Amino acid sequence: MSEHYDVFVIGAGQACLATGYYLSQQNRNYIILERSSFIASAWRNRWDSFTLVAPNWSPNMPGYPYAGDDYDGVISREEVVTDIEDITATYYPPQQLGGRFNSIEQLLCVT
Repeated sequence: MSEHYDVFVIGAGQACLATGYYLSQQNRNYIILERSSFIASAWRNRWDSFTLVAPNWSPNMPGYPYAGDDYDGVISREEVVTDIEDITATYYPPQQLGGRFNSIEQLLCVT
């Protein structure tokens, strides 16, 4: 079965989900492809004590500013994963998780 999309976003981390957010705002036909079975899989594989090295206000996702109490603190790995999952659940980007993708082909239309 072939699906047709304007844009393929490779990966389901912060940057790719932010890209998906903006594509959604433009009503673009896109899909996020992720090899792992989870959103934010790279964050899940960090050591337990991992934290951001920048203040909480700096890595905001588009449309979702930091809403916590510790504006200048640093967020833990688990909090990053939870935030990304919560944000993803609010705008439900089209996604295919846990797949192995061998190729993406460009369809050329001549009119």
